[in-house]
Amino acid sequence: MSDESVSFVDLRFHTPAEQKRKQRPKHARITESPSSSPWLLTVILGLLCLALLVTARVWVAMALPASHEMRRQNEELIQKQAILKNLTQLKETLKNCTQQRDDLQANNRELSNVVNREGDKCNTCPEGWIQHRGKCYHFTHERSSWQKSREYCSSQGSRLLRIENKEELDFINRLACFHWIGLFRTGAASSWMWEDGTAYSTDLLQVKKKEPGESCVLLNAGEASSYNCTQRYRCICMKRAD
Repeated sequence: MSDESVSFVDLRFHTPAEQKRKQRPKHARITESPSSSPWLLTVILGLLCLALLVTARVWVAMALPASHEMRRQNEELIQKQAILKNLTQLKETLKNCTQQRDDLQANNRELSNVVNREGDKCNTCPEGWIQHRGKCYHFTHERSSWQKSREYCSSQGSRLLRIENKEELDFINRLACFHWIGLFRTGAASSWMWEDGTAYSTDLLQVKKKEPGESCVLLNAGEASSYNCTQRYRCICMKRAD
């Protein structure tokens, strides 16, 4: 059978539908493909959203530890500043305490020198008293009100210190450190007087008023100041040497 016969047979036995499909232009098939575009666009957008979500989670995962680290560093900085402030205050307190210690040590050395220099071999002053220019002085360690200090000195056969001259004042100033002396007044409008009734002279000692109405005098490093008589301080007792 020849080729022409085969072609004739093929054309003859094809159905009209088959012939129509074979004769349909190629561009008709292509026009059907856009029907899948919305689905493809949806997939792409979904992938983009997924990628953005993953990126956001990664960013949050990276930023969160950094935020915690910054907060921790800020807390450490605040703690260090507080420690530094406390350390500065402690240094200042230590400096003040050291100065007070040095002052006390200097007073003790001066007291020892005075005892060694002025002590009488005949022991005309009681034990624990300091002899100077025919007088005995006792610097108490206990703290009492002015009135209680006055009573204590009286029980020791003495009285609260009365300063008689500049030489005695210079001697006492080297040793006095917030000690009651026998200078007082009966009221804010009254004049100062010594415990034994002797008149007070401003030429020898000036009394500084800390607060109005205070009626008893403390002596500290050469400075006499009025204080409340009920406050508790050490005192200086004085009597004549036997």
